[in-house]
Amino acid sequence: MNTLIPTTGLFWGILTCYVFFVLGAGLFFARNNKSTEDFFFGGRRFSWWLIAMSMLATGVGSHSFAKYASKGFEYGFSSTMTYMNDWFFMPLLLFGWIPIIYYMQVNSIPEYFQRRFNSTVRNLSTFTMLLYLVGYIGIGLLALGSLLQPILGWEINTIIIVVAVISGIYVSLGGQTAIIFTDFLQGIILLFAGLLIFGLGIAYLGGFDLFWNNLSITNKLPLADFNSPPDFNFAGIFWQDGVVGSVGFAFMNQAVIMRFLAARSVVHARRATIMNVLVFLPIGTIAVSNSGWVARAIANTSPDVIAETTNPNGIFTVVAGIVSGSEAIFAFLVAAVVAALMSSLDSQINASAAVAVNDIYTPLSKNPSEKTRLRVSMFTSLLVTFIGIQAAFLFSKYGTIYEAHGAFHSVVTPPMVTVIFLGIFWKRFSSRAAVLTFILGGIFILLGIEYPKTFVQPFSHGIEFVEEKPWSYIRALYNVFACVSIGIIVTLFTKPPKNYDKIKGLTIWTIKDGPQYFKGSDVNKNAGITIQFSGAEVEVTQKDNNEVSLPKNYMDKIKGNKGDLIYISDHRWYLGGLKSTHARLGSVSDNNKVTVSKDVFDHAQFNLSEDLIIELEV
Repeated sequence: MNTLIPTTGLFWGILTCYVFFVLGAGLFFARNNKSTEDFFFGGRRFSWWLIAMSMLATGVGSHSFAKYASKGFEYGFSSTMTYMNDWFFMPLLLFGWIPIIYYMQVNSIPEYFQRRFNSTVRNLSTFTMLLYLVGYIGIGLLALGSLLQPILGWEINTIIIVVAVISGIYVSLGGQTAIIFTDFLQGIILLFAGLLIFGLGIAYLGGFDLFWNNLSITNKLPLADFNSPPDFNFAGIFWQDGVVGSVGFAFMNQAVIMRFLAARSVVHARRATIMNVLVFLPIGTIAVSNSGWVARAIANTSPDVIAETTNPNGIFTVVAGIVSGSEAIFAFLVAAVVAALMSSLDSQINASAAVAVNDIYTPLSKNPSEKTRLRVSMFTSLLVTFIGIQAAFLFSKYGTIYEAHGAFHSVVTPPMVTVIFLGIFWKRFSSRAAVLTFILGGIFILLGIEYPKTFVQPFSHGIEFVEEKPWSYIRALYNVFACVSIGIIVTLFTKPPKNYDKIKGLTIWTIKDGPQYFKGSDVNKNAGITIQFSGAEVEVTQKDNNEVSLPKNYMDKIKGNKGDLIYISDHRWYLGGLKSTHARLGSVSDNNKVTVSKDVFDHAQFNLSEDLIIELEV
């Protein structure tokens, strides 16, 4: 297959450098993995701005460039409406889900279900979660294969395997810390590249006015029709992407949950979410969609350059080849697509391993050592990568990446999202109802696939029936309705519990108990000032604990009491919390030094030639 721009040594040099950078990051950050908490959550210590960019990079994967660019090519600015939905549920996320999972130290959603309901619900959700994550891995690999095939001339399957191997290696080595820091750079790269191609495209067309005038009226309107065309309309997009997709991604996606849990506090997790939803995602929307808009403008005036029959899955690559003007820029744009895939794929691989280890291996094992769990985590990362390759081959049967992704999450997501929401916001929601929501909900979803005219048609909103794609988008509404109805009806016919002590901290109505559970002591709300001191004042003890003892004047300044949770960090803010950790306040030190246990020192990896900061976590 001919390439759009000749792939000389410069092209391969840029891509090779990027690949080696990613692998090097995995090796570098591998030293931070002392436990599974480090491997999966990075030690729960990172600053909000680092988490926010990592969340963006996780959400804006290569499938985003394929999905939204393709819809931008087909329908113009309507592509943005499929992306900007996360703000809709942000208050529920900020004040409900985030504090619940953080304060209650939930390591996975199946673990939450164990504590909120019972082991049966946990097992059902574990299967669903792994199916969801492996599916995401497969779709991401397929998307990158579609984008790179016209450039490299390789078979899609070959590209999928090569990228999967590289991603699996560095994730299995570096864990969450490697993911967060590489995501930060990859997020910057993909945003810059996405906006760069927009600028180059407008310049190619002769300016913004010519770009705008080359779009039809319908190309400029966001989902102008309520229920047409059958495969891309407002009603279907709202339920498939705005409800099932967005809620599933924010509340159910283990990779996103692990970002929240990697933050140093609930406050930082909330800040990261707000920054991601209100700032980064709108910019990301333009970055991933605009190549489709540019392609549409070119196709409308120059069909000899971009034909109507062009495969929409690879439209980003086609536009990049046309407007870049040089091999160096083209190679950079390709590297950005690879970055987009890596930043999503690494998160999904790590999340899959977390669920497998936390919810399958550990419960079945007899008190495995932390070292053994860490080894199993690394091996599992490689295993789920291999399974993801098989999923990519399966999804290749769909016409477009958008169809594959939409069909997948509209079927897999509803039962679990329903149980999460009802579990969080309805104290009475019962374990029996949760089990039947998974089982009966799954049955009704399958019936809707097999008999759409019987089950899905009442929810069709007048959307035309197409035999090849029978109400493929509005199907999400039917699936949600079936699951929610089962959950509510079964609960109402189930005897309510006499008290709700079992679920303290696990619902929005009982979250007031969460901070005390997290801190392990009464909450001290009288935090004093943050103090900075020289590393030379630190005395490392050999005590096997997680305590820091301060001189009396330091204790007074932060207004801390013995047993309070503190955050101790390197003073260099730009490290984002890499050299930091939480610890407990011990008794007042006997000398005038800051006495730090070896456990705290080793975890934080402090450099005693630098100043350190101590803050009271309230």
